[in-house]
Amino acid sequence: MTGDGELRSLLDQVARDRWHAVDPPADSDGRDRSAVRLWNELESLGLTLVGVSEAVGGSGGTVSHAAEVAKAVGAHALPLPIAETVLVASWLLEAGELHIPTGPLTVAGAGPRDALHARVDGSSLVLSGTAEWVPWAAESVRIVTVVQVGGRLLVALVDPAHVKVVDGFNIAGEARQRVHYDTVIDATQYRTLPEALTLEVVQRRAALSRSAQLIGALERTRDLTLDFVQRREQFGRPIIRFPTVAQAVAAMAADVALARVAVGAAVDATERASASGEIECAAAKVMTSRAARLVSAAAHQLHGAIGITAEYPLHKLTRRLWAWQDEDGTEDEWSERLGTAIGHQDAWAVLSTVGPR
Repeated sequence: MTGDGELRSLLDQVARDRWHAVDPPADSDGRDRSAVRLWNELESLGLTLVGVSEAVGGSGGTVSHAAEVAKAVGAHALPLPIAETVLVASWLLEAGELHIPTGPLTVAGAGPRDALHARVDGSSLVLSGTAEWVPWAAESVRIVTVVQVGGRLLVALVDPAHVKVVDGFNIAGEARQRVHYDTVIDATQYRTLPEALTLEVVQRRAALSRSAQLIGALERTRDLTLDFVQRREQFGRPIIRFPTVAQAVAAMAADVALARVAVGAAVDATERASASGEIECAAAKVMTSRAARLVSAAAHQLHGAIGITAEYPLHKLTRRLWAWQDEDGTEDEWSERLGTAIGHQDAWAVLSTVGPR
């Protein structure tokens, strides 16, 4: 596996050549066909299984490598469940020693509004209930579903054709669907996860995946805005030279930098399987969600009307920032979990010692 920089360069090149350059048709069928071609290209290069052990058919690499993939998804606003596949679904299947199928994967069962019921009947697993706001459920080859049975967490591979999927979309137009379960899973398609892998750990992993996407979109939004204020002239000079504009850009850059450091710390803690990983992952989601709110507002204020035109890419990023800031846990929810994780410890002593090693 190459370094993070080389991996990101490859991802950026594929996104430019296979997505941005082809100018996908505006109609949903045209965009769907372009997205499928893009997935196939990424898959052929092994980029959809980055971070998964080569021993189980993955491309190898670390959590940091997988996070770079998720960041690229955010930066290029790619309409694919790549982050869900590389950082969450494949990780769960590898932990459960289940075969990782070819194609897009998504995850269900770990959300706070999910109401799934499961019982073991002989050698089979009987699933019923509903999972809410599942990303790309109908578009995935399998829904990797986690359920509690007898105090232990199970992971199951569920064929979307065997459940009822109700269409829905977030504000960015990405598929977020309700999945109704009433199905029986064969013994070969589910496993009990290791005892240390609890529902809270899965939620942290999902939050990390979303935080990585957020930082990719945040950095791209910052770069677009900086480029615009350097080129846009008013009263005979670039508007970046006006103190109010320069101050707004500096504040935006600071917000993005803080969020980037928090995500880096979460990736590092996850890589080390650190017992303090809950603090880092919670802080990452808090900081990226906070930055999404502030940076999107500043970007649109500095761009003016052009920022909401269909031809200009800013709205594709900011609509994702608005959606992702609340997905896999809101800023308030993860702030509460962060406070709980710190408990009665000295908050400054804890927060000042976490970070990338």
